[in-house]
Amino acid sequence: MATPSPPAQDSNLRGMAVSSISLVTFAIGANLVFLRMYVRMKRHVTGWDDYTICIALALSLLGTVADVYQVANGAGRHISTLDLTQLSEFIKWTFVEGVGFVVGTFFVKLSVCIFILRFIHRTRQLLRNFIYVLMGFLVVSTLSLVIALLAQCRPLKALYVFTVKGKCYSKNVSIAVAYVQAAINVFTDFTCAGLPFFVIRKAQMPRSRKIGVSIIMGLGIFTACFSVLRIGFLYTNHSKDVTYDYLVNAAFAVLEMNLGIIAASIATLRPLFVNLGPMARRIPDNRAKAGSRGSGTLLSPMGSTKTNDLEASQDI
Repeated sequence: MATPSPPAQDSNLRGMAVSSISLVTFAIGANLVFLRMYVRMKRHVTGWDDYTICIALALSLLGTVADVYQVANGAGRHISTLDLTQLSEFIKWTFVEGVGFVVGTFFVKLSVCIFILRFIHRTRQLLRNFIYVLMGFLVVSTLSLVIALLAQCRPLKALYVFTVKGKCYSKNVSIAVAYVQAAINVFTDFTCAGLPFFVIRKAQMPRSRKIGVSIIMGLGIFTACFSVLRIGFLYTNHSKDVTYDYLVNAAFAVLEMNLGIIAASIATLRPLFVNLGPMARRIPDNRAKAGSRGSGTLLSPMGSTKTNDLEASQDI
């Protein structure tokens, strides 16, 4: 009689797929942020929108590392195939990824808000005030969510070390926190994605450039859609087979954050391509002429000013 073979390990193609998505989108984002910083430093217009997107990229790297460790410890496999050590490591790195996602997406949206302020003339005070209020809301909501995540177990180690006794949130509280976070993300994502269209519409720049910038910034709408899709898969956070089911939610989170970094950076790279092709038109550097064209000013990083929307648009 033939000896029965041991049960085969289930394939981890799901885990490898999410790791691949994370690594590829991070690599694209990292290259675009590098190009963004090159353009801004070359043109001497670096500002807080650039610094905050770099912080977001660093947190994206943390999330990518967390994804790799999650997969190495069973993410994508059925929970019945894992031992307690693997499950403990999976929970720990899922927590790290969650905190990194909340803070990372905050810095992406903060960078977008600061970037948009470059276009807004100081006479449009109502719109500027709205963006400042939105930035304040982002700060308060992000701090609240991070505190909620850090306080879910006391001590926190009880979350992922099964031998440590502690007091943790009930399942209902954890679900409520997850849905509140998702709702805030949807609201702030679509608000940040929609703002550029209101700004560009009245900006003093050629129509062709308006259309181009609007299309690029419209990538933010596409990115925001992933925050909506994530809501439909939040139940996987508390699935009985969480290591297998959670991967879909993780994939949407990765795409939401990394595509946000990509969209925010592409919008700044026009100076790299403005001279490509016979139809391209060279954009003169008007910084030396600031102060000689009208009296209005625009917010610009590092304390510099722009005299109109067209000049501001040349820095993206």
